[in-house]
Formats: sequence, C-alpha cells, structure tokens
Amino acid sequence: MESLLVTARDNVDMLKEMGLISLTIGYYTVYDEHGIDEKVKSLMKKLEMVESERDDLLEENAKLKDTIDTLGISYEGREVDESNKSSIQSSESEKEESKKKMTKAMQMEIDHLRSSLQSKTGIEEMLIGVEKTLIEREKEIEQLQEKISLMNIQQLKEISITLRKDQSTQSIDPPKGPVYVAIRDREARLSDELSFKKGEKLEIKKEYIDGWRFARSLDTDQEGDVYINYIKKDEESELSTLESLELFHYAMTENVDIPKIKEIKTRSNVERASLFWSLIKQDSVLLDQLRKKEDGNSKAIRWHNDGVELTSPSLIQCQEVVSLLTYKHTNIVIKESSSDVVCDLLPVLLQNEKVEFLRIQDTQLTQDCISSLCNLLANNKSLLDLDLINCSIDDKAVADITNVLQTHNNTLLGLFFFNNPHITSVSAQSLSELIINNSTLTKLEVSGTLISSDGILQIIQSLTINKNIKLLLDPKQKDTCTEYHDYNIIKDRVIFM
Repeated sequence: MESLLVTARDNVDMLKEMGLISLTIGYYTVYDEHGIDEKVKSLMKKLEMVESERDDLLEENAKLKDTIDTLGISYEGREVDESNKSSIQSSESEKEESKKKMTKAMQMEIDHLRSSLQSKTGIEEMLIGVEKTLIEREKEIEQLQEKISLMNIQQLKEISITLRKDQSTQSIDPPKGPVYVAIRDREARLSDELSFKKGEKLEIKKEYIDGWRFARSLDTDQEGDVYINYIKKDEESELSTLESLELFHYAMTENVDIPKIKEIKTRSNVERASLFWSLIKQDSVLLDQLRKKEDGNSKAIRWHNDGVELTSPSLIQCQEVVSLLTYKHTNIVIKESSSDVVCDLLPVLLQNEKVEFLRIQDTQLTQDCISSLCNLLANNKSLLDLDLINCSIDDKAVADITNVLQTHNNTLLGLFFFNNPHITSVSAQSLSELIINNSTLTKLEVSGTLISSDGILQIIQSLTINKNIKLLLDPKQKDTCTEYHDYNIIKDRVIFM
C-alpha cells in the first residue's frame, strides 16, 4: 500500500496531463482537483489579504518616515532640550522595531503561502508522474490481454480439435460383427465401395456370396463394399456376439481336432455354451486356432445375407437349397461343380424370377450348359449380373451368349468373362457388336483372356458409340489403350483390374 502511494505521488503530473480529476488509494486522497482548487483559492485569498496588510504597513511606514524626516528638518537649527530629543528618538526606535516585527511576520506568512503553493505544485507533479506510470501499465496490460486472448484462441482451437476427435471417436459404435483388418490401401472405384488404408479395422456387417462384404470402418465410421481379397480377419480384435455364435456352431458341428473342444462336446447341451464361452474368453491361443480353422473351412453350402454359396454340391443338396430360397436370397454362387449339376440347377434358379446375381466359378461348362444358359437368358427378366469365372468359356460360347443378349435380353447389366483363357481375338467382333447393339449393359469384363492388342483396340472403338458401358481389362493392356487416338474420350470408362 505504501509503495503504491509513493508511486502515485511520483507520477501524479503524468496523470494530470491525461485529465486526472481525482485519485484515491484506500482512505488516502492522493489528488483531488476540486479540493486543491478550493485550497489554492483560500490560500490566494489569504495571500492577497496579507499582501494588502503588508502594503498598508509599508505605506504607513513610509508616512512615519516622512513625518520623522519632517520633524528632523523642523527642529534643525533650534535648541531642543535633551529630554525631548530622547523621547523622540525612543519613539522612533519603537516604531522601527514594530515595523521590523510586522515585516518579519508578513514575510513568514508569505513564505508559508509560497510553501503551500509549492506543495500544490509538487502534488500536481506527483499526480502527473502517476498518470504517466498508469498509462504505461495500461499499455502493458493491453499487450498482455492481447497475448492472453491469442493464447486463449489457440487453446480453444486445440481444445475444439481435441473435442471433435474425442466426439468422433466416441460416436463410433463398437463392432457387433466380425472385425477384419485391411492388408493394403484401397481407393473406392465405384460409389458403393469403401476406401480404406492398410491396417484400418473394418466391421463386417454383411457377407455377399460374390466375395464382397458390406463393411463399416472403425476408424472413419464410413460404410461401403469391400472385396474379401483386400482384408483378413483381425486376430487381435475382441470377440463379437455374432462371431462367437459362428465359432460355437463350427466347433460343435465340425470335427475340430482340439482336445478342449472335444471335452466340451462330451457335456450336456445346457453346459456346452457356457463352457465354450468361458474357454474362448480365457484362452486366446485356442481362440486364434478356432478362427483360423473356421475361416479356412470349406463348406458345401454356405448361406449369406443375400444368398447362398454352393461348393461341389450334390443334386440332393441343390434341391434342399432351392426349397429354402426366399425372396431375399437373390445371389447364387456355384463353385467347383460338375457340369451335370449346373445343367440341372440352372433352370430351377432362373425360372423363379428371384435370382439377380449368378456366378459360376471353377466349373467346366459344356456346350449343353451354355445352350441351356442362353435359353434361360432369352426369357429371364430378373438376372442383372452374370459372372462366368474360369469356366472354360471359348469363342463359340461368347458368340452364343452375346447374340442372345443383343436380340432377346434387355435386363442384364453386367457380364464378366474373367480368367477364361480360351477366349481369343476371334471374340473381339462379337463383343464389339454387343457393346454397340445392347443399350442395357453397363459393365463388360474380358480380363484374363487371350484377346490380343488388336482385338482390344477393336473392342474399345465401340465405346465411342456406346457411352454408357464400362470395360474391365488387364493392366497389361493399358499401353495399348492409351495409344488409341480417341482414348481421352473413353478413358473414364476403361478400368484396368
């Protein structure tokens, strides 16, 4: 408090220059313009009175001196007795002494007034100094406030970013289905696909029989289709309810060569589930073994959300599957089957007008199978995608299928001849005519065939006429395509797989 008062007094002049009217610190008034003005007025009034009295005394003193001088002249040359002369001298001495006392008293009063005035000036100087200090402090405070404001803004930005990150992380629901991890970066090529980075974790929500999975990223919460070749099961992920049920079903129905699982199988049906659940929760090594075995297990019949996958099925199994098909089972995959089973199964599948996706894979299709397929395509109004993968399709089969699609079918959207090395450049003409004459088809794949560069050029020329279709080719054909003079016109519809 004392140091503040000293600083205030030292800087009062600076404050006065800024228009200070009054400064009070605690109960002490450092400066009050109105109070000082009143005091100054009082002192000035008193000074005027004293100076007026002094002037009167000086005037009276001058008169007395004149009288004395006159008396001295009047009595000059006369004889005066010693007693009268002594009396006059005594009177003069007393008056002189009185004059000196009065002058001294007036001088003291004047000095006091001057001291008061100087004190007022000192207070003013002190207030001016305080004012200057306060201005400097005010500037420092403004600078500090500006720095603090900038710091607060930056902190708020950082906090906001952190909160957004926390909120985005907290808003992502935990996985309910099996968790897979991406084994490579993948940019979506179609609007319904999901882009992801290597190491990104994905929850599988639906399994499609064509190898695609509908997944949700646990990093971005985005959803889309993911191909199974780009992901693998995350062995470190927590066990979801759906996966635990799948593992339990697999362990109890398949011949799993794990002693602890065999032990559980000897228990009652009531005990099995709880024992199995406790076991896989406690034994991570066993859980990993089960996951690998179940993932690599090849089942003859595998049901999916949207359809069914048949691997080397028997006729009885095919009949059973057909009897269980519902409106939601629109996708059918037949793998590693005999041509006889395919010929028997195709009419049943394509005549019920439910199937939208049909894939036949790793199966040798005879000419009878191709003829049956063409007859069904001529009348079917539901099939949208036909995948014939590694099915020994040759140029004759390509000609038959493309012919029926030009003349009798306006429903099919996708035709895929992947990995059929018996297809050669002879098929280039049939495929070009299909592109030109079929306005419904939107995708055509001929990768994995033996069509030459000349045949590819013949096919891509037709893309300048049909501007709706996309062509899927081998990456090795990219140089051939880029050299085509109109490639810039069609480049967005040529995809190298």
